[in-house]
Amino acid sequence: MDIKGAPENRYVHLAHYYGGSQYIKIDSAQVQNGRMVFQGAEPLKGGMYMVVFSPSRYYDFVVNGQENFFSISADTTDFVRTVRFTGSPENEILFDYRRYIIQQTQKAQQLNKQLSQITDSGQQAQVRNQLNLLQKEVKGMSDQLIQKYPLSFSAKIIKANQDPEIPTVLPKLPDGRVDSTYLIQFYKNHFFDHLDFADPRMIRTPFIQGRVDRFFKDLVYQVADSIILDADRVLQKAKVDLEIYRYVLYLISNKYENIDVVGLDGVFVHLAENHYLKNGTWLDDKQRKRFEDRVKVLKPLVTGKVFPDLTLYDAEVRPVKIGSHSGAYKFLVFYSPDCSHCKESAPKIVKFYQEYSKKKKIALYMISTDFDAGKWASFIKTYQTGSLINLWDAKLQKNIELFKNIMTFCA
Repeated sequence: MDIKGAPENRYVHLAHYYGGSQYIKIDSAQVQNGRMVFQGAEPLKGGMYMVVFSPSRYYDFVVNGQENFFSISADTTDFVRTVRFTGSPENEILFDYRRYIIQQTQKAQQLNKQLSQITDSGQQAQVRNQLNLLQKEVKGMSDQLIQKYPLSFSAKIIKANQDPEIPTVLPKLPDGRVDSTYLIQFYKNHFFDHLDFADPRMIRTPFIQGRVDRFFKDLVYQVADSIILDADRVLQKAKVDLEIYRYVLYLISNKYENIDVVGLDGVFVHLAENHYLKNGTWLDDKQRKRFEDRVKVLKPLVTGKVFPDLTLYDAEVRPVKIGSHSGAYKFLVFYSPDCSHCKESAPKIVKFYQEYSKKKKIALYMISTDFDAGKWASFIKTYQTGSLINLWDAKLQKNIELFKNIMTFCA
């Protein structure tokens, strides 16, 4: 690589994307007179690679996994416009397209500037028409490249960035009305049409993560049943390649395992039971045990399920079964006497009970996750929770794992 503006005599890195938020270094080279040479015994796996000068200064290019020897020359003042490749038709395709997109973007910016300065409605319509034509030109160029180079990795990358085309004619319902939900459902059902899950090179690009994140953020209704249904659909698409399936599963489960939205705990339980434990051939015994243990603890506590049988103790160490008190509603508040948030919330909880217990018969259990009787008693006295049902696990027997899990949410 000959790059004008590279940091002279410093070591720089060759890396590839892994998802959209991180990159993995695979080699280093010292810059000498603007030149750096990366070489290895094994061919590079296909994907989007970059030469990294610093965490905020890097320049990417494509490796298709078959072009084992190629060179790059460029100027860092304008990498995309000046970069030239020898021995890499893949990058010639991609960067010709990138240069075209830059030109069209500049045209669009000029037109939008005109539009902001025009007040005449007729002239505004003309400029909007020009913008629509420009958009069609870009789409036409993208489609042309994809059709011309159907087997190239660059074409797959260009295609992966395309959204589904929306139908212009909407179907009608049996009563003759236009189906107003059709467009969003069509867009959602075809959102992944242009992403090739069967190509393992895509895992070394930012495009899988970008599209999966967009899908669950913008198109999935955030309740557990809907998320589970859509997660299974996406994972079914990803199953064509084990490495990509594993990565997509990680993206979704990582998003929902520790999410701060109440009621979505069942998503992780479902993914662990039906994907990691059923299909996770890559898990070693220790990893599999971790998932089994997490499911064992979390599954009984999933939102919407009946709370598991739990017997705790009052101040006289008398057993009290959770749920045994009468009341139209039963509230369980788990807290630690040392927790600052818990101390702040305690007066509000007492006030809530005092107000609502006048309207409806309710039972409110204040359950300490700590096993220190002195701290527990002090908390009750300090925050005047005596009117509530104060309990703790005085005998430290079977409830420790439950409390550990509660504390992971309350910490």
